[in-house]
Formats: sequence, C-alpha cells, structure tokens
Amino acid sequence: MVLEALTQNVSDSGEGRWTVDEAVRQGTPTPVIAASLMSRFDSQGKADTGNRLLALMRQAFGGHAVVKRDDAS
Repeated sequence: MVLEALTQNVSDSGEGRWTVDEAVRQGTPTPVIAASLMSRFDSQGKADTGNRLLALMRQAFGGHAVVKRDDAS
C-alpha cells in the first residue's frame, strides 16, 4: 500500500481514553499515554477547537496576531 493513498487520521478505539480517564481518577500520571491520545485527536482534526481557543487567549493576554480562515465570515 502506498502512503499517499492513506489519510493522516489515526483511529481511536477508546482504550487510550479509558486508560487516561482511569489514571486521572486514581491520580496516577500517565503522560506518554495521554500525549498519544492527544496526538490521535490532533490527527482527526479534534484539536482545532483547542488551538483556536489558544490563539484567542494569546491574542487577549499577549497581543499576538490571530490568523482568520479564508472562508470565515
């Protein structure tokens, strides 16, 4: 299979979610598993909202520029 034929989406089976959720409940640090889960979300475009909020906060508190999408009204 050619890499160009694949999307960059990394699927999420739910096991990483469950593991991170349980680790939080128990107060057990699992930084590598949590980072892996966040990477999966990022590959699925689910980090877009978080990144937009971060950009707005940086603008409000530090005066950093915000880049608007071309199709935004």
